[in-house]
Amino acid sequence: MITTELRTDPITGRIVAIDLSPFKRRDDFELEPVRLEDAPSKCPLCEGREADAGPEILAWREGGPANVPGWSVRVVPNRHPMLRIEGQTTVRSEGLLESRDGLGAHEVIVETPIHDQPLHTLDVDHLWRVLWAWRTRILDLKRDSRFVSAVIFKNHGRAAGALLDHSHSQLAAYPLIPPALSDKLRGAARHLSKAGKCVFCDLIVQEVTDGRRIIRDQDSILAIAPYASRVPFETWLMARDHRPRFEDASDDTLRALAASLKAVMARIDWALERPACNFVLHTGPLSGEGDAAFHWHLEIIPRVTRFSGLEWGSGVHRNPVSPEESARVLRS
Repeated sequence: MITTELRTDPITGRIVAIDLSPFKRRDDFELEPVRLEDAPSKCPLCEGREADAGPEILAWREGGPANVPGWSVRVVPNRHPMLRIEGQTTVRSEGLLESRDGLGAHEVIVETPIHDQPLHTLDVDHLWRVLWAWRTRILDLKRDSRFVSAVIFKNHGRAAGALLDHSHSQLAAYPLIPPALSDKLRGAARHLSKAGKCVFCDLIVQEVTDGRRIIRDQDSILAIAPYASRVPFETWLMARDHRPRFEDASDDTLRALAASLKAVMARIDWALERPACNFVLHTGPLSGEGDAAFHWHLEIIPRVTRFSGLEWGSGVHRNPVSPEESARVLRS
């Protein structure tokens, strides 16, 4: 009996091999709870060590001067930036080879002053402030005409790429549209040209009607296990209504997103024993050129499997748990 299904992602066209069998081998997963390894006394992101983290770009404070204790959320430049904000981008070509200067912005959002407080354990009001910082920084950076797109990401746990235990996310603004976002924009544009509607909005209607991959549907935010999920328990959070750019989200939408993020991560923690995760926020180009076709969404990607040569060689992800099974477990 065939238990593997090759599914096509409806947005990008990416192929994923989904295991439909009901029984899972324990060695299909790497269930390693996230553990704190850094000593708070040496952590540059803890309250009281503001000078070590760097001068704040933005902070949520109840009053008082900048760069001192008394904050609940703080944004600083990345101390080892992948992209640098000075200068203009210069494109260089040599035959088939092309390069450009690493222009951009690379910032760190310190999500809490407390060292051992993961993002999803914060109360909803505090989570709202983190999302407010995300929105505020994108709004500010989009005023710089050199930047074309912004991606927000979070590495939770060493297996997800985190170098510091203290809860933080990062923002990268680019002078171009990076490939992962570009693939989605192209797919969304194709659907718009054929159907005249946003592919994400059409997908939401279909998923709500089907119901099998819905994890949570509350307060204008929908949480789904994507049809062609790349990893077990991959989850997307998105607004029910058409919302192309995250920076335009209302305070109420951010509060609803905070509540959904907290609820969904509590379930993922329960199901996978507090796994390492990556979070990625994809939002439309800063210019607004993709507004008709695109829909912002927050991806949660648990790190409980590894790529093998098969994935690297074929580009086809293997997911040992179907999204229907993942959604069923998380709903329960």
